Amino acid sequence: MNVDEVTLGSYPRDDVAWAKDGKVREGRATILVRQSDGTLKPAGEVALGDGSVLHPDVEVGGEFIVELRARFESQIFERRVTFIASGDEASDIFVSAIGPGGHAEPKAGLFKRARYSGFEFGVLVMAAMTEQGTRLTGTSDPLVKHGPGDGVAAVSAT
Repeated sequence: MNVDEVTLGSYPRDDVAWAKDGKVREGRATILVRQSDGTLKPAGEVALGDGSVLHPDVEVGGEFIVELRARFESQIFERRVTFIASGDEASDIFVSAIGPGGHAEPKAGLFKRARYSGFEFGVLVMAAMTEQGTRLTGTSDPLVKHGPGDGVAAVSAT
């Protein structure tokens, strides 16, 4: 069995500050690894703003599932994404996110930190592949620009 570490973190990460508009923004992603008997075993959670990174051991070619749940004010967003561990952390980097989308505000303040309105939450996954994620290719923006069908839910689950 060829086991490799998959890297998974909350998206957006520490380089994003949300506008202080009093709106509720919450997000949580649960990681489930498919076992040899077909059952799913919980492998951890990441939440919006916690900055944690998970490294679940998944066999190369093995399947793991990420359940995304987020809330923006009264809207609830949900998605379940299936990934296959590839073992190639240098090339296989994906973002899968949900929410109505976020947009950058003009930089302000002492440290000129990027501030965003709207909302987007998801996971950044390295060393895995999926048809439902968005492959990152040389972006320097804190939030990945998504188009229709790029792994960002445009419609809330409620």
